[in-house]
Order: sequence, then C-alpha cells, then structure tokens
Amino acid sequence: MRIFEINSRVHCEKFDLVTEAELDALVQLGFNALWMMGVWRISDGAKEISKITSDDFEGSPYAVPVYEINRELGGSSQFNRLVKRAHTAGLSVLVDFVSNHMAPDSPWIFQHPDFFIRSDTKARKQLMSEFFLHKSGSVIAFGRDPYFPPWNDTAQLDYSSGALRSQMIDVLKRISRYADGVRCDMAMLVLRDCFRQLWYPLEPDSSFDQRMPGEFWDEAISEVKKASPNFKFIAEAYWDKETQLSELGFDLCYEKKLYDALVARDLGRVLERLQRGSDALRASLYFIENHDEPRAASVFDKPGNLAALALILSIPGSVLIHEGQMEGKHERLPVQRIKPLTDEPADLSLRESYAQLLRITRDEVFKDGDLRLFDPGVYGAMGFTRTNNQQVVAYLAQISEAWHRFNAPPMNVSAIAYEVGASSQLRLTNLLTSTSTTVQVSDGAFHLEMSRLGIDDETKFCLLEASPA
Repeated sequence: MRIFEINSRVHCEKFDLVTEAELDALVQLGFNALWMMGVWRISDGAKEISKITSDDFEGSPYAVPVYEINRELGGSSQFNRLVKRAHTAGLSVLVDFVSNHMAPDSPWIFQHPDFFIRSDTKARKQLMSEFFLHKSGSVIAFGRDPYFPPWNDTAQLDYSSGALRSQMIDVLKRISRYADGVRCDMAMLVLRDCFRQLWYPLEPDSSFDQRMPGEFWDEAISEVKKASPNFKFIAEAYWDKETQLSELGFDLCYEKKLYDALVARDLGRVLERLQRGSDALRASLYFIENHDEPRAASVFDKPGNLAALALILSIPGSVLIHEGQMEGKHERLPVQRIKPLTDEPADLSLRESYAQLLRITRDEVFKDGDLRLFDPGVYGAMGFTRTNNQQVVAYLAQISEAWHRFNAPPMNVSAIAYEVGASSQLRLTNLLTSTSTTVQVSDGAFHLEMSRLGIDDETKFCLLEASPA
C-alpha cells in the first residue's frame, strides 16, 4: 500500500471540500489509500483541557468520547460521500481506532464504569497523578504508556473486561461498514502481557487468566474479517511487538526502527532492519514523517530526505507519506492545533522530486522483485538490487556521514552485474536522469564512477536499471 495521511481538521473545514482533483492527483502519484486522521467527534472535556497548554488548541482527536464522525467536519453524510468519491478515484479510506482509551467525558463512563480502569490498590501500585475523579464518583485512571506521563485528556479502558472487549469489537465492525481499514493507535498497549504488567501486576495469574484469557486483537481481527475480509488493520507499534501483532492478524505494522536508523545516519542499523525476512519486510509500514514525528524537512537535508524516501519506496512493504511532507513543510503541528502558526511556502522542486520517485517506483519490480543487499565497498554506503523476471534495478546511497561525497569514490557494482548475468560489460541507466553508462570488468570486478551517471556533488543516492551491455 501507498498511504497518504491527511489531518482532517487542518486540511479543510468540511469533508465535501476535499475535491475530486485532489483525489485524482493522489492516484496519479501512485497512492492507493487515504488515511483521514482525526475524523471522530472531539471531546468537549479534552478540548477544554487542551487549552491549558495553548488558547488555540482545539482538543485531541485521540481522546474520543464516542465513535461518531465529527459533525463540525460534515458528519457521517459528508464522510460517506468522501469515501464514495475516493473509491471512484481508486483510493481506499482509513480512519483511526484508539484502542487504549477514551475521552475523560465519554458517556461510557456513566453507562459502563466497568469498561474503565478504576482505583484498585490490590491490583497495582498507584499514584494520585495517574487518576482523576469523574463526576459519577468513580476514580478513573488516565490513559497511559508505561514509559511516559499519563495522557491527562483520556480515560484508560480495561481490557480485562469481557464486556469492554465485545464493545470494542462492535465498534470495529461498525467502522468496517463505511471505511476500508483502521490505523490502530498504540496497538501494543492492549496486548495481554503489556496490559497486565501496567494495570494488573499484583493480581494472581489464575484470576487475570480467567478475565482475559486471550489476545484482544486476535479475536477482534478475526471477527471483523469474517464479515469484511478486505478490511485492513494497521498497527502503530513499538517495543519489538511488531512480529507478535502481525501474527495476531495485523496487515501492516509501523517500522519505527528503520526510521530511527535513517535519522541517526546509522548504516549498520539500517542494514539490520533490511536483513529481516521478506515476510517481515512486506508486513512493514515505512515512513520518514507522520503526525507524531518531526517533519522530514526539519530532520534531513534535502539530499538526505530524498535518499531516505527512495530507500523506503524501493524495498518490499508499504509506505506512508504525510500531508506537507512533499512540499518540505517544517512546522510540526500538535494534534490539538488545527491552524498552523506559520505560512510556509511550498518547496516545489522537492515536491517534483517526490513525485518523480513515486512514479519511478511504481514499476512491478519494486513490488515483487527479490531483494538482495550488497556492499559497494565505500565507507557509509550501501546498495541493494530488486530483481524479477523482467527487470533488475538497484539502489545505491550514502547513509552514514563520511568525508567524501557520494559521487566521489568508485562503487563496486559487481553484485548488480551478477544479477543480470554480465560477465564483461554492464549497462547501467540512472532512472532519475535517463543517463546511461557502460562499466567494464577490471580485475574481476565492476566499479562505477558515479559522475558518469550525472550524479552531482549534492546527491546522496541513485536508482539504477541494469542490463548486460
């Protein structure tokens, strides 16, 4: 999948204002899915809490009071029309599912207080800062990640409740009737071991096992796909839980470790992530920006931005592009802010470079070709080939910082020659410039002078097509 993320409240005032021209343009670039981030009703309580931080905050879309489409954006009627128009254009539509928590003013707290984690010193050690007194009289835990302070605009759901699990499965079933998939926020937090360690560490095994005998995601995904087999589940996942979540049925999981390695310019870590098996690679969702991460243009220089993009577009798996990323936006908006503080001009040359890479990597070889890594023999540089029955392509890049430019030292491309069966001469074409060159074997190896392919002093990567000369 190639997914384009739109921040719904920032992008437009109403779903009807998303134009057919916009949808068609995304398809022309090769996207096949649209993630409408933040479509759910905004909690009044979360909105007021957010204004403690800034007057222009308008509440988090991840503090959901009930799973109803935001009426301020046009409600379910306009959203359903958007989905139909997206389908006509050739795009599936994804929405958020926030499994871990609800808003602190969710009506569920009144209706089903047992759906939520309540104060219980027999189950866990507790701090006052981790709980709030609900107006019903219940003392409810804030939603939280164990490694960070609580989210004080949320109420923690209790997945040891069978009734809560059934309720959330019903929510997913309803979503599957009008959307094509869900991006599941912090999906690993409701894995049985994670949930137990955080919320029920003191409860006897026998008691907890009886109340939460299995994995929520296993049951939920199975139940939803019985009725909607093509419905997609995407996990925002960390802590090395990606494999477990994939085994439980997720179609894709975030690949944060590759992102971190690219940001760190750490070639060893990049190679480690690419050496996973093909199934793990294809089950990964790659990104160099999303609404939770800094803007790519603020993390990478322009050549590094394009080198990282070309890498994730060229390996097996799926890719996420965030609105504004292609234009080189620098301002990262908190999810509570719906109007940018700055009016940044679009970097049109960066946008065109993104568009070119998206078009080039639509070829079938980038979808189904075998991936083989190779060492070009240059410090900090890497290479890999993608090969199918019709085509051999290669990626070369300078990943780690080095004292030399990418186009300066000769690159050993013997692995590319091997893929095409070239014994004495290798024909290489730069897919970005259409410049071609022939490399002759010398002392049993093929070495490429990058400047012969039109690689300038600033560029940090290239995409090549190979054939015998």
